[in-house]
Amino acid sequence: MQNFSPVNKCVVMLMGLSLTLSVFALESDRQQKITLSGDGCISKLNLGQTECPKGMLIRQGSLKIESDYGLITHEGKLIATVKMTGSPVTMEQQMDDGSRMVIRANQIDFDYQSEIAFLKGDVRIENNIGVSTGEAMEFNLKTQEVKAVGENNQQFRLEIDPNND
Repeated sequence: MQNFSPVNKCVVMLMGLSLTLSVFALESDRQQKITLSGDGCISKLNLGQTECPKGMLIRQGSLKIESDYGLITHEGKLIATVKMTGSPVTMEQQMDDGSRMVIRANQIDFDYQSEIAFLKGDVRIENNIGVSTGEAMEFNLKTQEVKAVGENNQQFRLEIDPNND
C-alpha cells in the first residue's frame, strides 16, 4: 500500500473488509453498502489491523453483527481475519425464504481464506429449522455446514419444534 495517504489506505482496507463480510451476506445483501462503526476504532495500517476496543457494529443489507470488541487483520488490500467478542456477539440476517437466522456466541472468529467462522462460548444458532446449541461450533460458509468442534466429545444439540412456524 505504498504511495497511498493514510485516508486512502483506510478506504482500501474497508473495501477489503466489504469483500470479507459479503461472504456472510445473502445474495441480495451482497450488493448493499457495508458500514462498520464503533466508538474509538483505531486503524494501525503499519500493523495491518483495525481494532474497535469499545465495540463494533457491521451492517450490510439485512445483515447486522454487533460485538463488544472487534479486531480486523488485513494483508495488503485483503482481509485475513475478523475477530469479534462480546456477551454475546450477535449476528442476524434475513434468509432467502424470508425467515431470520440469529447467531449468538461469546466469540466469532472468521478466517477469510477458508470461509469458516469459528463460534465459541454459549453458541446458539436459531433458524427456520430449529435451534442449534453448543460450546464451540464451526460454520463453513461455502457448504453451509455447522458442526460441533472441540475436545472431550463436544456436545451438539438441535431442537426442532414442528409446531413453530
